[in-house]
Amino acid sequence: MPIPYTPSTSYNNQNGSQNSGQFNNQNGNQNYGQYNQYSGYSYKSQARIKKEEKEAKAKAKLKEKMQKPLKTVVHPTRIIAYLVQLAITIVAYDFLRNHFMMLALYIVAAAPVADIILFIFLYKGLEVEFVAPERNVTRFSVGYMNLKVKNSSYAISFDLNAKLDVESPFYGDKNGMIFSLPCRAHEEYEHRIPVRYSMNGIYRYVIESITVRDMLGFVSLKKEMNSSAEVNVFPEKSLRADFDMSDMNRGMTESEETVKKGHDFSDVSDVREYIPGDKLMSIHWKLSAKRDMLMVKDRVSMSDQQMVVMVDLAGTAEQVDEVLTLAYAVTQRLIQDQTYVRLMWWSEGKYEFEERQIMNKDNLREAFASIYYETIYDDPYKTKGYMRSIRPELKAYANVCVINGAAEMVVVEQI
Repeated sequence: MPIPYTPSTSYNNQNGSQNSGQFNNQNGNQNYGQYNQYSGYSYKSQARIKKEEKEAKAKAKLKEKMQKPLKTVVHPTRIIAYLVQLAITIVAYDFLRNHFMMLALYIVAAAPVADIILFIFLYKGLEVEFVAPERNVTRFSVGYMNLKVKNSSYAISFDLNAKLDVESPFYGDKNGMIFSLPCRAHEEYEHRIPVRYSMNGIYRYVIESITVRDMLGFVSLKKEMNSSAEVNVFPEKSLRADFDMSDMNRGMTESEETVKKGHDFSDVSDVREYIPGDKLMSIHWKLSAKRDMLMVKDRVSMSDQQMVVMVDLAGTAEQVDEVLTLAYAVTQRLIQDQTYVRLMWWSEGKYEFEERQIMNKDNLREAFASIYYETIYDDPYKTKGYMRSIRPELKAYANVCVINGAAEMVVVEQI
């Protein structure tokens, strides 16, 4: 229920006395409002508040209805209405005794039999399929899903409902909606549903069942369908195309790593005094300051080592969504700079680190498709502790995580 904001003091227009933020007009009607420095108080009447409460309850009731599964339902009112109509036809025929009323009586009496026979053929010949034309899409894009109805019989129905469940395993969210579809005789029908993808992840669309109603409306019969489609949503292509890598480069210089093209990643084997000709990038500045002399790190080149990007899946759904977006942008930038990447994340289900070698955009999308099947966790510090104990050989890595409520990338040195 929306709660209006009220100022700490207001006035009564009759005697100027202060009250708790409510304004009483001359008629004594109570209104709630907030002060605007240009137009004064804006008021929301009790009638408006009650209307909003009623609308909120109606929306909540509709949402609850959408979550319930479809089921077979008998409609007693339609059956009673038919019996009343049949009784009226019998009385009319008994009173008039003419051929027209006799024909009407035969039609009314035979209608349920014909309805049952046609409904059997309709039930067997009806198929509903859900199709996703695009398996991979980008965030904030608008796509279309196709809901196909095929009726191979010559019967029709005036009430065909299909319940579509939309589930995101990554965020643990599930919603449902019911579509009322046309069902024409011996015809295929395709309904296009526009969808806007606002968050990264995998989205599973499932139609488990439908309900179809006979022409006389006596019963709505449930039929299992089990038609599904999945869509992977990746960060948009143009996002952070101008991402500033200077902070990352400075951090990686401190940990004796580099993201520049043509450099191999290596492990530090020893620390020695500076010799003319050594690269400035190899100087250990912290140790040099302590010893008051230039110290450099000797490296053991390992051509198969790569830039390690650690993705933290800790936080709220919105925060993790931004983490994924930033990790995707950083990794894509490294790929563009022809730097191979080892993408890592902690798997709560397997209780171990998952990692993928990223050499091109296809590898990146495959890795993110695997991340979408993981579970979001709450503790933002667990991955750093696990990394120190499980992967102590990693001297430094880029960590994409939530810091102060926002997605950030930091370079972590394991000492």
